[in-house]
Amino acid sequence: MRISRIDLRGLPVLSDRIHARKYTITRCKMLALLVVAVSVAALAIPVSAVSVPRHIGINYLTLYQKYDTPYSRLQHDFALFAKNGINTIAISLYWYRIELSEGVYDSQFISNVTRVVKIAETFGLSVMIDFHTLIGNSDAWSNPPYVGSGMNLITKPTVAADYVAMVSWAVTQLRGLPNIWAYSVLNEPWYWPLTPLSKSNWINLIVQLTRTVKAIDPKPVTVRFIGDIFERDWTWNATLIRSLDFLSINAYLSVNSSGPNYWNTWSNLRAGLGDIVQHASSLRTKVQITELGFPTPNDALQEAVYNQYSDVFKTLPNLSGWLSWGWDSSYDPNHPSWSAIGEYSIDARSTGIPRPAFYVLYSTG
Repeated sequence: MRISRIDLRGLPVLSDRIHARKYTITRCKMLALLVVAVSVAALAIPVSAVSVPRHIGINYLTLYQKYDTPYSRLQHDFALFAKNGINTIAISLYWYRIELSEGVYDSQFISNVTRVVKIAETFGLSVMIDFHTLIGNSDAWSNPPYVGSGMNLITKPTVAADYVAMVSWAVTQLRGLPNIWAYSVLNEPWYWPLTPLSKSNWINLIVQLTRTVKAIDPKPVTVRFIGDIFERDWTWNATLIRSLDFLSINAYLSVNSSGPNYWNTWSNLRAGLGDIVQHASSLRTKVQITELGFPTPNDALQEAVYNQYSDVFKTLPNLSGWLSWGWDSSYDPNHPSWSAIGEYSIDARSTGIPRPAFYVLYSTG
């Protein structure tokens, strides 16, 4: 992700200006000097000035997190993404899907994920593998039954060890897939009350997860943090920052939250995200937006909100990219949470028809 590529496609083509039969020693020397000059100039370009490919895309979701989506639907969606400049998807792996019971892993599920990743590759899409933890007590459904609340990751060492083992097994199955761009080993780690012990337990777990993944597959490793309380909770801890290849920020407008720490207005979001990007840049690390979105059945309102996100991102050229939450590829209309899920999605009720906000996503880049 930190490798810069210099795009030389804009340079003039010399071969059609010089007739092959009329080469002279002088012209050959001039050509050699021009090549040298271009090479030197390219080396002199600051990293910040070089066009770095951004990861612009979508969290690609299924309602029951199975990733058993039919090939025809995957082909439709991925072709649509590639046509409209989307170059990245994130696949959310929930713990309960990977580990059926303690120490028993679901090979069929990981085969489903592998299949989606391989099909994405045929359309030129990079993939972030997102181990999507949900920490609250009400989100215990997302974990195997023996785990209970995600907060047990930092209160029960045996649960933390089981989580590391699960991640290790999954990455071992997925390694070698060339279009996997990065692994996010935790989603929105959080603790309350804010105690030094809770914080250090999370950081120790993150360091262990990073080392475990890197020993299996040397791809970039990150963690998806809650944007508006990132600086408050983590205070740019040096051990934490060094352990990650880049920072991932879930950057929602927190319209229902109050208090000075929350991005509950666009000016707060702009200032808060700008501070994170600037501080990260000073530490020579990148920032990727891994979630943004707005839940509404109103297409025009959702598009307007995405345009506001776009306006913020355009002021932050050092952002590595952004991923929308999300695109729902399948659904159960009888599921009680379907309305809420569908309102976030930027396709129309899982039909594969983009809502207007979809087209804002790439135009921002």
